[in-house]
Amino acid sequence: MRATLHDVCRRTGLSTATVSRVLNDSPLVNPQTRAQVQKAIQALGYHPNHAARTLSRRRTDTLAAVFPEIAGGFYTEVLRGIDEIAAEHNFHLMTAFAHGQHDEEQLVQAALREHRADALVVLNLDDSSLSMDLLRRAAKQNVPIVLIGRPVAARGVSSVTMDNIGGAAAAMRHLFEHGFQEVGVITGPRSNYDAQQRWLGCQRAAREAGVALARELVWPGTFTEDGGRYVMKRWLDERRRLPEAIFACNDAMATGALDVLVERGIRVPEDVALVGFDDIDAAKHLRLTTVHVPMRALGRAAAESAMRGIHGGKGPRTHTLPTNLVTRRSCGCGVAREINTGEASWKRS
Repeated sequence: MRATLHDVCRRTGLSTATVSRVLNDSPLVNPQTRAQVQKAIQALGYHPNHAARTLSRRRTDTLAAVFPEIAGGFYTEVLRGIDEIAAEHNFHLMTAFAHGQHDEEQLVQAALREHRADALVVLNLDDSSLSMDLLRRAAKQNVPIVLIGRPVAARGVSSVTMDNIGGAAAAMRHLFEHGFQEVGVITGPRSNYDAQQRWLGCQRAAREAGVALARELVWPGTFTEDGGRYVMKRWLDERRRLPEAIFACNDAMATGALDVLVERGIRVPEDVALVGFDDIDAAKHLRLTTVHVPMRALGRAAAESAMRGIHGGKGPRTHTLPTNLVTRRSCGCGVAREINTGEASWKRS
């Protein structure tokens, strides 16, 4: 028969409360008692009843992550970071993928209403996502929420962001340092927080360099490979002259644009320089100059913030991780050296 908590108590001669403290990693237990209980658990092959522990402690030992539909390496790496921290704390990770803003809110509401998790990590990049009313209701239920992507001023809500402005400014500044005066920019969706911040970084670098960003060279994109392909194909089909360089505000669009350029026999960087943002795995193989985003670190920082919230700990409400520009062949670089750019650093390889 399966060993029970009472079997462990009988074997050790200790009370149920003391054995429970050991199982819950209470700091009130002395090392000798902890060792005695652990030895009995091993000898009996005892495994705690998760459902019973959940009821008694009012905790599920579960961390929930709500993400948009998986679309590439960025989301995967962030999720890996969350999973690493959950595992370190012996927490289960429950993951749900939303299909649009309404679905994202429904998933968050269900997790709160049914007490499925002790904290929520939400990849939330659009301005319109997650209403303040929903966040306030979450705070009343004492369920910590951590947003990856944008800061929100709401009680009980923390956020983990990246230095989008500094990273984009470093990328544009680097192109200007090459002597390029005509730089095209493929932006992200207007409602997307990262896209907004990266566009601000482009504008900052242009002001600093005294370069005017021509309106006809700012192309709206979708943060997808197809979006990059569409922009580049349409530009070339209309027989417009290419700028000297292109900054795509994420690597997916840069990859799509590069595909079209190669198909049309246009050389990168000889005919046009190209820079991306994110530093996904494919960027290294494509020798794409790009802004490195610490994707796994974003996930780890978000999960750590959630764990602090679960255990009542204090920490920064908003945590911004640095980005850095890694230069490769696509911008014309080939000399190995590293330069500090203020908000971010870049290195040639």
